[in-house]
Formats: sequence, structure tokens, C-alpha cells
Amino acid sequence: MVSACATTPPTRRDVVVGLVGEPHTVFDDDPSARFIASAVTETLVRRDAHDELIPRLAESVPTLENGGLRVVSDDADAPDGRLVATFRLRDAKWQDGVPITATDVRFAWQQDEAATAGTVARWTADRISDVQVLGLRDVRVLYRNAERWDDYALAPRVMPTHRLAQATPEQRTAYAREPVHAGAFAIAAWLPGSITLSAYPGYVLGTPKLGRLEIHFFSTRAAALQALLRGDIDIAPWPVLEADLAKTLDRFADGTHLLAHYVPTETGTLLRFGSAPKRFGDPLVRKAIELTIDRQSIVDDVFVGRARVPRTYLLPPQWAAAEDVPPARPDRDRARALLAEAGFTKGEFGIVERAGERMTATLGVAAGSQARIDVARRVAGDLAVIGIAVDVRERPLPDLLSEVRGGQFDLALTSEEAADPQLASERWAGLVDPWFDALASLAAQAPDRNEKRAIYAEMERIWTVALPALPLYQELRVDVAPQSLAGIQPTPSGSALSWNAFEWSFSIR
Repeated sequence: MVSACATTPPTRRDVVVGLVGEPHTVFDDDPSARFIASAVTETLVRRDAHDELIPRLAESVPTLENGGLRVVSDDADAPDGRLVATFRLRDAKWQDGVPITATDVRFAWQQDEAATAGTVARWTADRISDVQVLGLRDVRVLYRNAERWDDYALAPRVMPTHRLAQATPEQRTAYAREPVHAGAFAIAAWLPGSITLSAYPGYVLGTPKLGRLEIHFFSTRAAALQALLRGDIDIAPWPVLEADLAKTLDRFADGTHLLAHYVPTETGTLLRFGSAPKRFGDPLVRKAIELTIDRQSIVDDVFVGRARVPRTYLLPPQWAAAEDVPPARPDRDRARALLAEAGFTKGEFGIVERAGERMTATLGVAAGSQARIDVARRVAGDLAVIGIAVDVRERPLPDLLSEVRGGQFDLALTSEEAADPQLASERWAGLVDPWFDALASLAAQAPDRNEKRAIYAEMERIWTVALPALPLYQELRVDVAPQSLAGIQPTPSGSALSWNAFEWSFSIR
């Protein structure tokens, strides 16, 4: 009788997410903002958990096979040929009910063209020559001359023309804080320290299975971890937690309701070398450092062996990565011999010197990640063995990146994304070899992946010889979520975990 009278409890339809750092707007360039933006905005095409292009606002991904993508060779403005992609939008609406049209795609491109040089938005817009409105829901994208960009379908996006075309600066500022877009969730309330996202019932791919996402912002990773351990939050998405917490997470998750997802990303942490010719600009010095740092030991100790040591700047599962040679193993006797060949001799306190100048250096590392700090200290300890004295200094990330871009540094630990091989290669322009730059141009013009892959393989070989940086470890993303929450799909490209939040749902328990 008790069983017969029992009722099934309702399925839970809300989830609490913990993020580190509260952004100023949804469109800030930081992980917290990207998590929110991925839930409340939508794109024509995205990459899924298998790194494949999938349609979202577009009805399909234009390809050579389905005829949506063409290589035009009779365009006088593109003597080397250009890609032309035609997109048909789904019958979708903005969250205020206004239909999304092809005009919104052209408007977004025009806005990105005016973005600050050096930003991803501007770099992407510059790959496009024109966006042509063909009809209410049809748009043609012309890419620049000789461009054969593998991520062509990710370039066009949408912005609400009806809200922003005539908006004042104040209205644009307010929109960036609480945008009305086309994502699965809409901003219901943003209070200091938290934000509530409510399901958008008119979402183009179907009403989300969850009704609400509650997002809490924490000042530090440690605070977010404690909230997870207490049960105050359900989800801690990457990079809130990092792979150096594997031991803690494994112990905590064992026998509990939580599950830690570990996924190799297409991003690597690299030791960047300054270009001063008398110091790390010397190729013999860089080779000596490669033979000194025990990268596998770092991976084993800091990341419990879950991460891997990359060979070059492109990392699998990225399609262009061609790592057929294992990384060099430590050989410190050979490293000392190379320093001697470069003219260094042992000096006071065991620090090597050349022409009376001691080999001391500063290693800059972005603050906020204990994993990076631990790795930087391990690097400094290894280099001390061959007489290079390194002082590890934590720096705010913007300051560190500014120093690296300006070349005003000795050594720096940086995170280098390589999901797009063309963009990743362009970051090394002028830092490797003239032939590397020439091949990068050829790769951009190559018509298909097989040809591109062969070119990138040669570029990687040149890169490893020149060694403008030393790859230390492939970054692992760690996303912790309830075992009962179905639909969680971390991506290797580093997309925010919320990329498919409309599919998340709790199983009946």
C-alpha cells in the first residue's frame, strides 16, 4: 500500500553554477563571461564535443559536398580564388520576439570590422571580404582573396540590428550587460555576486530542458572549490578548477554524486623565450633549456600524469597536429655542453656567465592559477641545475601578455590556444624563420585539409628546430558536475561548457 501511494518526486529543473571572477559585461574576454555568453547568445555554426562543425542558427553547415560552399576562381577582385559560403537561417527569433534575418549577419560583420585591431572579433572579420544579403533568411559570405580557412563557417555571426543600429553609447553599454540575443537562456536578473538565467521557450532548437541556471561568482578558485565540497554549487566548469586538483577531486567524487570530466584541450602551456640575442635569443641556450626541464616529471607530479607533454605548438586532437616525434628527454650533461659551446662558464654561486654577465632571468607567470605557479617553480628549479638563476614573478594576465607582445621579457609562461591552426600559426609570425611565414601563407591558400596538413607538418618541424618556445604541457579541462545531470559535453576546442546547456537535464532519481 505504501508503494502504491508513493508519488514520484518532480524532476529538478534548476542548476547552480560556480564561476571565478564576476565580469563587467557578457562580452568580456574572460572565462566567466564566455560561460554566460555561450548560454544567452547563439551563433550560426558551432563546434561540438567531437570538434565537428554543427549548425545552430543556420539550417546546415555550407560544404563543398552539399553545394553551400564554393571556390570561386573567376572573381576579378580575387585573382587567387576565394571561398564563398551561402547560409540559410532557420526561422528563429530574438528573445524579444523579433525575427532574425540575414541583415543581422551583415550588421554583425560590420560591427566586428570596427573592433579593435588584434582582437579575435577583428581578426575573424578581416578573413571576410563581404557579407551579402540575398533574402530574408539567406546570406552569402565572401572570404578574402586566396583564403582557404578551415573555420570559415564560424566567422559569420548575428547581432540584433533593430536594437543596436541606432543605439546610443549608453544603450550599447546597457545591452552588453544584459543582451537580448538568441540563446537558450535569457538574463532574468544580475545582482552583485550572482546572475539568474531563465530558459527561453522560443529557442530555435527547442525549449531548454532546464528552467533556470543560477550562477554564483567567487573571488578565488579555493572559494569555489569549498562551495562545491559543501554542496552550495552543482557545477564547477573549467577553468574554475584545474587538473592539478585531480587528487582532491578524485577523492571527493569517489562515492559521491559528483563526476569530474577530464578532456584534453587544443591549448598548451608554453615557456616563451625572450628574443635578446645574448640571452634566450641564442638557439644553443634554448636547446640547453629543452634538454634540462623534465617536462614529464612536471606532468606526473602536478597533474597526476593526466596531462601530456606536447611536441610543438599544435596539439592533438587538433586535425593539423603532426606529432610523430616524441619530445626530447632530459640530458643535462648535453645541456651543460651546449652552454659551454655558447661561451658560458661557471661563475660565482654556481651561476653560469658569459663575458662577465651572469645568466639570471625573470620568469613571468599569470597570477590566479596554482598549477601555473607550481609549474613555473619547477622550471626554475630545473634551470638552477645547469646554472641559470630564475626568479618567478606572478603578474596580472593583461600585464604579462603586454610584456610578451612587446618582447620586453626574459621568460614567460603563457597559455597558447591552437584550436584554429591558421590563427595559432600567425601568432608566431616573425619569431621562427622566414620559411615558416611563407608556409603559413601557403597553408591559408591550400584548398583542402590534406594539403594543409602536409604544410602544417613542415611548419611544426621548422618550429621545433627554431624553438621560439618550449611546450610544457597540454592543458586539461576539468568540469565537475552532478552524475545525474545528463548532456554535459566538454569540448577539446575550449568552448564554454554551456555551449549545449539547452540539452542539460536531470534524470529522475
